[in-house]
Amino acid sequence: MRYLFGEWVVYDPGYKHEIGRVTECSENSAFVCYHQGCTAASTPLEHLRPATDAEIASAPAGIGFHRFDEFCQKRDEECCYRCMAKAVVE
Repeated sequence: MRYLFGEWVVYDPGYKHEIGRVTECSENSAFVCYHQGCTAASTPLEHLRPATDAEIASAPAGIGFHRFDEFCQKRDEECCYRCMAKAVVE
């Protein structure tokens, strides 16, 4: 299965569940934000599944920091390093 930018997924390797949002997807893995930081973790596709509406509703606020906001520019490390929204929080 392929996932698109911003889609909600659940990491489910069989012993735990963690909700996140996809930043990019390749043939065998996807980069997923699971926490408030901008860093996405490479996750094998076989351990991901689409999140349910109930899981999305209960997800912690701020996953991916501003990466999924409309005003986030190119969503790359160079832009994130100078992110004005990030500077306000820090």
